[in-house]
Amino acid sequence: MKRIILLVCGILLAVSNTAEARRARWNNGANYAQPAQAAPVATSVTAAPTVQLTSATTPTSATTASYSTSTAQGVANLMAAYNRVGHWGGNPGYEGCGCGATPQAAYSICCYANSGMTTVDVGYAQSASGMWYCCRRYR
Repeated sequence: MKRIILLVCGILLAVSNTAEARRARWNNGANYAQPAQAAPVATSVTAAPTVQLTSATTPTSATTASYSTSTAQGVANLMAAYNRVGHWGGNPGYEGCGCGATPQAAYSICCYANSGMTTVDVGYAQSASGMWYCCRRYR
């Protein structure tokens, strides 16, 4: 009988000792590491997307997007191409980045939006998934 109880307890211990529990034991559960993505992610942009610029008084014209980090528009294009918000460098001052369902939503959620700093450069870009990305540079 004791052997059966010992065997059941051993099996129960082996089943409950998952990788998640072992990881939490070593770092006291202080940090949670995000799981790796299952699908491969594109690491480079092969072709520049075409951005449609519209105005109330001029006809629609297509331009090739720039990926230069020297302008807010270039950073917005990078974010839309990679489909993620991030700071890409190339700006000595403060920079705010955000995304949203509309250009206005992306603009209002940018970092430092409520800081009172003056916006000196702004760029918008829409990703293939339809999400809008905004980059604001401040003085």
